[in-house]
Amino acid sequence: MDDLQELIDRLEHWQRADTGFDGPTPRHRAIDALRERGPGVVPALVGRLEDLLAATARHHERVAAVQEVWDAWYEEGDRLTDEYGLGADIEPYRTVSSDSLPQQSARDQDYRDPYHLKQGIIEALHHLGDRRAAPVLTAALSDLACVPAAARALRDIQADQPVPALLDAVTLIDHHANKDIVFDPVLAALRHYGVSVGQARERFEAESSPLGRVRLMHLLEELPDDGADRPAKSQIRDSLIFLAMDDRDTLVQSQAIRALGELDNRGMERGSGVSGMDTPPPAAVVRSAIALAAHGNPPGHDRELTSRLRRLAVDTPTVFRAVEAVLTQDFPTPDEKELRLALRLALQVNISTMDADAPMRLIRALYSASSHPQVGDRALFVLRRHDYVLFEQMTQDDDALRAEARAIFEAIAGPGDHARLAQFSAGRRGRWSRLLSRITRR
Repeated sequence: MDDLQELIDRLEHWQRADTGFDGPTPRHRAIDALRERGPGVVPALVGRLEDLLAATARHHERVAAVQEVWDAWYEEGDRLTDEYGLGADIEPYRTVSSDSLPQQSARDQDYRDPYHLKQGIIEALHHLGDRRAAPVLTAALSDLACVPAAARALRDIQADQPVPALLDAVTLIDHHANKDIVFDPVLAALRHYGVSVGQARERFEAESSPLGRVRLMHLLEELPDDGADRPAKSQIRDSLIFLAMDDRDTLVQSQAIRALGELDNRGMERGSGVSGMDTPPPAAVVRSAIALAAHGNPPGHDRELTSRLRRLAVDTPTVFRAVEAVLTQDFPTPDEKELRLALRLALQVNISTMDADAPMRLIRALYSASSHPQVGDRALFVLRRHDYVLFEQMTQDDDALRAEARAIFEAIAGPGDHARLAQFSAGRRGRWSRLLSRITRR
């Protein structure tokens, strides 16, 4: 038995030991040896794969549980910082204290996915062709590293009811990257088992993940017409908007923006240059994202969408334009939830990265929102947090601009605001005096 386990261990080594291109790999030599031993090796291969799949699943569950708490902690921190200001002590207001945050165990930190070994075992089971492997091959479809190999094996090893697992696997794999290697084997297996458009549509309707819905839609487009109703592309619009806000995966983001352009029959609108992003989301798409997140959509993903919007707001001009559009809406009654989210995003806007006219446009938008009966106080709060922007406008050379800024200031100012203006003016005079002094000394 020990030498059988050693033989199974060799299935991990898919590369040749030397630099030559001739001859079998250690994996293929191990597969040949296992085939020589006959069907008696199947239970050992199945058992080993089951153990590896279970260990990987338990690792992902533990990591996800820790990550969920941290994500909620970060989101709450963002919200509280918006409320109390940067640098404020927000710890007393937290529902989860920073000291009680869970940590990954050393076991999970050191975990290395044995995906080469899992793939090697699946390939060995495929070559052996024993139907006893069908259940574990179906289970392997839930492991991203195993999906293509398991799908190929299941075309030759008949399984009972593998279609649900194959449809689940579609939501895991990228249909753009390495399509022939990753997506096509799953599509071929689904066709082999006679998947219907109705089955795929039912799975699509049940999917909540935006990325999963887009991938299932792609599958539906690949299936032959069997008379069943296909979902309209408009049903993935919300998902594409969510993906268009993905500031950490610019490939997914650009694909979503392009798909939205095709869906709306328009070319891909490009935003102005933003570091690390070739195609920042258009203002119209950002505007739609604000509406989604404000109303708790996409279901279960609204918190992440809000976080993406906050990060993008820092240096993406199109986010500023979308925020401006929300704050100045007047048809027929401004949406309160959207206004509240737009005001949160307004706190993140970095005016120094925007167009020259952006500062006064921001001031006007916030002042416009200050008249709203439900969020007016919040708009004034945000406007006062941007008071340095208003003060700068009050010192412009343009008489009309300076007068407009002064009128807004006088309309909202309290005693403390006048004191801050005096402090700002004194500091500005001090900076000019120091600059003039350096120039005259030269």
